[in-house]
Amino acid sequence: MRLDKLLANKAFGSRKEVHQIIKDRRVTINDEITTKKDIHIDIDIDTVAVDGQTVNTTQLYYVKFHKPKGYVTAVEDSTHPVVMDLLPPEYLKMGVVPVGRLDKDTEGLLLLTNDGVWGHSIINGHKHVPKVYYVEFEGELSEEGIQRIKEGIVLGDGTQCKPALIELLSDQSATITIEEGKYHQVKRMIGAAGGTVSYLKRLTIGHVDLNGIEEVGSVMDLTIDDVEGFKK
Repeated sequence: MRLDKLLANKAFGSRKEVHQIIKDRRVTINDEITTKKDIHIDIDIDTVAVDGQTVNTTQLYYVKFHKPKGYVTAVEDSTHPVVMDLLPPEYLKMGVVPVGRLDKDTEGLLLLTNDGVWGHSIINGHKHVPKVYYVEFEGELSEEGIQRIKEGIVLGDGTQCKPALIELLSDQSATITIEEGKYHQVKRMIGAAGGTVSYLKRLTIGHVDLNGIEEVGSVMDLTIDDVEGFKK
């Protein structure tokens, strides 16, 4: 890959700005200063640095993000702030997109990648990837409603949900584990059982949790084991 393309992809600026950075002798390849903008590098072997800071040369991104409330799970939106507004600019440059979605008023774990095959394998319901949510609600869930959630509740519009796990933590809170991602699914399931969701947070997706990104808005690369775990 050309050096100037790599740096532009990594959001060091426009092609013109990157060329100036290189011209100013701020870039090194394997600790040697270079002023050649069109030099080719091996991203698997060469070490590139700008102002002494090593550039991450990876081309495939697998990350977890603690989404805050108030942001739409999208790359862009004409009326609302989007999750990409909170992430490093290079994510947009490299085509990173959310895997699945979280509602605007829901917070918690969100995965992002530019590996389309990997991302699809997670949101594909046939893969049976469990997702755990913590929910607080108003009202009272009926025993019948709880049982229907466990057996596979049918929502008001006829949508059939798969059987889900629900564990009441108190009279007004619970955890719910589902393997799907239907529109407003958890909220609608709780509603069909007699409650109204007041707070919703996704805790886990498969074997990945919020560990390391407990602070809302935090982002972290997945480990190789995390990535490979979804391929099994």
